[in-house]
Amino acid sequence: MLRLAATAARTGLPIGASTLHRLAEAAPELREPWPRAALSELLALLGAGDGVVDVVEALDRTGLWGRLFPEWGAVRDLPPRDRQHVWTVDRHLVEVTRRAAELTTRVSRADLLLLGALLHDIGKGRDEDHSEVGERLARHIGRRLGLWSADVEILASMVRHHLLLPHTASRRDPEDPATVERVVETLGADPVLLELLHALAEADSLGTGPGVWTPWRATLMGDLVRRCRVVMSGGPVPGPSPLSEDALDLAQRVAESGQPEVSISGEGELTTITMTVAAPDRPGLLSRAAGVLALHSLQVHTADLGEHDGVAVDAFSVSPRFGRLPEASLLREDLVRVLRGSLDLPARLAAKERDYDRPGPAPAPSRVVWFDDEATGAVVLELRTNNRIGLLYRVAEALEGQGLDVRWARVSTLGSSVLDAFCLETAEHAGLGPERRQAVEDAVLGAATGGHAAPAS
Repeated sequence: MLRLAATAARTGLPIGASTLHRLAEAAPELREPWPRAALSELLALLGAGDGVVDVVEALDRTGLWGRLFPEWGAVRDLPPRDRQHVWTVDRHLVEVTRRAAELTTRVSRADLLLLGALLHDIGKGRDEDHSEVGERLARHIGRRLGLWSADVEILASMVRHHLLLPHTASRRDPEDPATVERVVETLGADPVLLELLHALAEADSLGTGPGVWTPWRATLMGDLVRRCRVVMSGGPVPGPSPLSEDALDLAQRVAESGQPEVSISGEGELTTITMTVAAPDRPGLLSRAAGVLALHSLQVHTADLGEHDGVAVDAFSVSPRFGRLPEASLLREDLVRVLRGSLDLPARLAAKERDYDRPGPAPAPSRVVWFDDEATGAVVLELRTNNRIGLLYRVAEALEGQGLDVRWARVSTLGSSVLDAFCLETAEHAGLGPERRQAVEDAVLGAATGGHAAPAS
């Protein structure tokens, strides 16, 4: 059966209905562990590229795929939980496998990449964390397929940690040694596992839906993987990158003129560009800059905050919500007006929200989660809430009103919900005790849900 399926997928020829029915009635069960020939034919099927989709669907309709993978029943026709996914979970698994077949020359273990792609979400459809359930199922399936014990463990680890790289790259600072050390420790300093997870993350994004895998996401993840490889090879943890020459020139102009400056780089890309805002360092600059960007319909993905000789140099990765990028001169003009107090930013954003935000599904409860060991000399606050125009502005204003310094921010948008991560300096508020944290949580949740955030001093 598997040999016929692999041939059909490779040639693009369909398997006849009568043949499928005969196989369903008469094909013998594979003994466990599978013979090596059966595993080889499965891998040939999974690596066939576009043809794998129709063949797996045909096998599944006649019950043959379920006989090979009884665990498939829990994900069959299972709808996705977020709007980024355009496929049901079972179809997503096959689409990711198809995409992974295009990346097999980039890894040393193409067989494990294909199997990891097929199984990475196999734990969905159950009440527990799907990565933890999937790890157990992958270990069981790996043994059934006849993999070596060491390969079974790698496959199980791929399924358990398939979200580690994309989540870390988009929600933490890859330049922070604590971030790199945590990833390396989690993966047991295994460069093969790191390589496989990197390729799987790309295939997973490509198999999710259009626009999920972007040059910006690829750059973030590539930087994280590069830093982890250095540590895994015995090198020192790479430190943060210095300010670029362009950023230093911008800071110098601000130091001489005392006026804010804005520059845009990467305008030739289709998705995310970098916008650098330089201004005399003062409390409240992050929130005001974020508010101006929201006013011009720019969605912020990351914000990295730096300083040079008394000048704040804040780099924002942004993309237009719609339309074209605004001119840097317009952003600078509005930022100057906001800093001078001649532009009522809260009122303008509220009007924009009324004009452009549309009613969506019932909002989920907002939540704040703290992480104490994922940043050097700082804590990370994650806000999980519903998306709205100017959200970063309001939350940054709330944090500034609490007297907290933000080192960086990361914004992950998932349909109508977002996960915003803020790295908060703790030098003046060592540990941020329970009462202090509660006050910060109340301010952040109030800002996220429409309450009034204390203004920055």
